[in-house]
Amino acid sequence: MPRHKHRQWITGRAVVLGGCAALLGGLALAGQAAPGLAATKAKAAQPAARVLATNACHLRHGVKHVVQITFDNVHFFRDNPNVPSDLEMMPNLLNFFESNGTFLSNNHTPLIAHTANDILTTLTGLYGDRHGMSASNNAYRSFNPDGTSDPASAFAYWTDPIFDTLSTPTTGHDTNPSMVYSPTPPATTSPAPQPNTTTPAPWVPFTRAGCDAGYVGTANVELENSAVDIPKVFGATSPEAQQLAQDPDSFKDAETADYVGVAVHCAQNNAFCSAAEGVKFGQTSPSPTASPDLLPSEPGGYSNFQGLFGHRYVAPQLGAGTPNVMHNGYEVTNAAGNLVDLNGNEIDGAFLTGHPGFPGFSNINAAQTLAYLADMQEAGVPITSGYISDVHGNEHIPALSGTGGPCNGAPSALGSGSACYVAQAQYYNQAFGIFFQRLAADGITPQNTLFILSTDEGDHEAGANVGRAIQPTPANCDGATVSGDTVTPDVLCTYPAGSFGELSGNLTGLLATERNDTTPFSMVNDSAPEFYVNGNPGPDDPSVRTLEQDAGALTAANPYTGTAQPITNYLADRTEEAILHMSNADPARTATFAMFARPDYFLSAGSANCGGGPCVTQNTGFAWDHGDYAAEIDTNYLGIAGPGVANLGLDGTAADAGPSSAGANSGQVTVPGSGTTGTWIDETDIRPTIMYLTGLKDDYEHDGRVITQILTSPNGALSRPGVTTLGNCYKQLNSSVGQFGTATLQAATTAIESNSPGDQTYLTTDQVLSSLETVRDNLAGVIKGQLEAAEYQGSRVFGVTAEVAACHGLISEAQFLAAHGAASWHKAYALKLRSMARWVRKESGTARS
Repeated sequence: MPRHKHRQWITGRAVVLGGCAALLGGLALAGQAAPGLAATKAKAAQPAARVLATNACHLRHGVKHVVQITFDNVHFFRDNPNVPSDLEMMPNLLNFFESNGTFLSNNHTPLIAHTANDILTTLTGLYGDRHGMSASNNAYRSFNPDGTSDPASAFAYWTDPIFDTLSTPTTGHDTNPSMVYSPTPPATTSPAPQPNTTTPAPWVPFTRAGCDAGYVGTANVELENSAVDIPKVFGATSPEAQQLAQDPDSFKDAETADYVGVAVHCAQNNAFCSAAEGVKFGQTSPSPTASPDLLPSEPGGYSNFQGLFGHRYVAPQLGAGTPNVMHNGYEVTNAAGNLVDLNGNEIDGAFLTGHPGFPGFSNINAAQTLAYLADMQEAGVPITSGYISDVHGNEHIPALSGTGGPCNGAPSALGSGSACYVAQAQYYNQAFGIFFQRLAADGITPQNTLFILSTDEGDHEAGANVGRAIQPTPANCDGATVSGDTVTPDVLCTYPAGSFGELSGNLTGLLATERNDTTPFSMVNDSAPEFYVNGNPGPDDPSVRTLEQDAGALTAANPYTGTAQPITNYLADRTEEAILHMSNADPARTATFAMFARPDYFLSAGSANCGGGPCVTQNTGFAWDHGDYAAEIDTNYLGIAGPGVANLGLDGTAADAGPSSAGANSGQVTVPGSGTTGTWIDETDIRPTIMYLTGLKDDYEHDGRVITQILTSPNGALSRPGVTTLGNCYKQLNSSVGQFGTATLQAATTAIESNSPGDQTYLTTDQVLSSLETVRDNLAGVIKGQLEAAEYQGSRVFGVTAEVAACHGLISEAQFLAAHGAASWHKAYALKLRSMARWVRKESGTARS
């Protein structure tokens, strides 16, 4: 998968897994194996002595376990309308949720839609302006006192300071918390929040309830990199830090395998952590391996908790060290005593041979992550969460990559319906079949377990497609057929040279050559790049305004449309960034402005003359773009099953009828304009729904709401007339990609690109947007405060009719502004907005008194 769009640790190494792999045979649920996959039987093995759950874990409503799965860019809607979608080719997974719970196909991302922001929003129920990581392309920059900016990674352990990735950070660089927290939207909070507090951690409600919580590859809840996290968590003079310092490998592969990517946060005095021992680096006898689980700014305090960090310390608690461990007939360890995936392949560190360990974020596949989760559940860790790589990139799965295998020699970026793409989907489908069978054998079923499935974001497929100027061949290719739980390759799609790959643009060169604009700036490379203009000038500064206008005027030839076209779809200045929840409690991290390109393009900084060549070239190594504002990127799904969840099957648009990358209007459809149906939710709603169903509560007010439509028995306060209607309107008002956010982004773009006398069009529109933002944040605060009280305290929501009317009215004002401009808006709505602002302030005081 492309390095610039996929998770990596600090070295930036792409992950290629070595070793042998084989699929288990004889499973009716697993579906047809891909060509070239051998089947093996497990060796005679030791039985495992396991405890599936402990009486110390106190969840409610019949929930005994939680299994949360987060995909990287795995889609429910079809990318090519003729090819079954990713999840359609994983029927073991899709059917599980549709048969046992509800699969909502009308879920949505925040902005910017990248892995870090999206997963952290899912984990916390907060938008990026409150959890601190609304980062472009999993990275951001932070302004220095001298007006320059330093780069930073969005992936750092929960309590880390900003992870400045310069080898020598600039003097005076930002050292505030990486996960900087704001209890309210920072742009409209007065006085401004201090950027010195860490966002409350998502495992805390579980561990306080006596439940251990295990994580595999899930953003920032386990160690993310060796450079900062090892000395931070283990200590600067610890054996782990000594191992890091003495390893001559600059990539630190061994330390990544040993300590990064896997963690269990334990309840107080739980034996999983307190009894864990191992021989550490440089030592000859066992010693305790648990570390203090420190959260110094956690509301209500968090003392005397421990965690196990890394495969090296977690694996022994799952059975590693004992050869041939089996559990209910499923292999846990091999003859060497090392953990194996669901197909019996040893889980080794990336780039390492015979070194058991975390296989890396970039290519961790379903058979590996699901094995970790099953092992944890069987070892008495009732809360588990895991991340799984996509199937659009060549994940180098050994069973598929050997001589004659469908992925042998396949490119890094795979087109819809191509051989390796289909084979990887089959492989994942089989893994999920094994996983659900294994859990059922353990007694872990939807009758006692809350299962959650989501993905970080969707993608735009930059390349040949149905209805575009270039199409895959043959014209009738469908990739595969799906019957029941079986996926069978059919007419495979191929992509001739020049027909597949993103359009890589040198943004510095484009501005210099097309617009003669050499304003100095730094940026985060992306389809939705963020600009940090040197000197950190204000939004009305002439240099900023000229750069924004020039960015909006760039053009290029697009082979997939067969035309020359504007590169930019939308622009967001700091006012609009705040509306979209892209600002930050640490003001040094808020970009000067953001650009949302047409999603065929990926834009980077480069030389002003483009190296003497074209400034836009096709890059066949990368083709699946996200981050942008486009319906196929920002619309995703939520699968949920378990106690308290209604069995509604599919709630929303079918897989073959949703937004896709096909057609002449590819990448140009807005979220409200996509025509999707069903319960409209976004990723902030997942966390409060989990808390409600497990009977727990976070230490803060969520930005999301409990999804009442999928509950079997919502409480009395949530069941009252109008409450669900209010929640529905709230989503359109406060979501980054709802009706309000879409309209303001359109209005902001028109104003930013304008060039009126005295810049009056921009200035006037920006003032209106600022006023709308303030009222929106205040009204959203009233609504979510009342919903939160109804959800967790059973408090009645008062004033529903008036709040629904105000919500719809504010959305209408934003839409009018986008359609008619600021001058007409002032005539129609200025007095109404002032009146609404007064009413909302009054309601805010009433609701919170």
